[in-house]
Amino acid sequence: MVSSAPPLRTPSEALETANRCVDVNPMKQPRKSRASTNPPSDFRLPQIEPTRLYRQIANLLSDRIDDGYFPAGSLLPAERDLAQQLGVSRTSVREALIALEVGGKVSIRVGHGVQILEATPRAGRIGARSEPADLDIGPIQLMEARRHVELKTAELAAVNRDRSNLENMKRAIETQANAKSVRAREYRDGDRDFHVEIAKAGANAAYALLVADLWDFRRKPMFEKFEELLTGPERLKQTAAEHRRIYEAIAEGDRIAARQAMKFHLDTVLGLFSKGLGKK
Repeated sequence: MVSSAPPLRTPSEALETANRCVDVNPMKQPRKSRASTNPPSDFRLPQIEPTRLYRQIANLLSDRIDDGYFPAGSLLPAERDLAQQLGVSRTSVREALIALEVGGKVSIRVGHGVQILEATPRAGRIGARSEPADLDIGPIQLMEARRHVELKTAELAAVNRDRSNLENMKRAIETQANAKSVRAREYRDGDRDFHVEIAKAGANAAYALLVADLWDFRRKPMFEKFEELLTGPERLKQTAAEHRRIYEAIAEGDRIAARQAMKFHLDTVLGLFSKGLGKK
């Protein structure tokens, strides 16, 4: 980082500055006189898409990189320092840094820092071309949602499962057992199939649909990058052991044990995602 770089403004400060320059609220634009009191048939108000905090941070850092304040080959300030300068949580900074790596702006080396890559042409805002759903859900937010939903599905599965459900869960565990690493397709497919089958076993189609949709977000680049950076090879055996405990509780019809086993499993993953990038 060069010494002449001005202090980073928080995303909210940057937004306030932009709003003073341009009033984007269509309801505050001067009213134009019209012969008719009705708007034209093609009149539409613009859609307003919420931008999550980590994307605001990523866009701010991306702009500073493009403007030359962080030259190629230099390191960004540490995660803790960025959080203090911007007045945000380290979790939001962590998500922003990983979004920058997915976008090709930086290279994250856990334990060594975040290095700026060679300059590339401006490609617009981080996530600007993504689907609306992509803009709203980050990996940690998704895991927090799963933590609420899947504790309930584990309980319901223990009460309502049948032989077919149990066979499908065992098959999913076996699929994962054949994986060579946590980044192998077998690991991810088995993981998804196991959790979705639990939701199906609960005999509530709405939960099954919700869990399947949440799991589909795991295939997004941000989620995969979180796994790559924040989980180690030991996770392969740990996941298998945690899944077996969940399965055994469901097979025995013990809804309390099933809930507790699922809570331990999801809390462990969320803890991995919530740790800093400073160490593996």
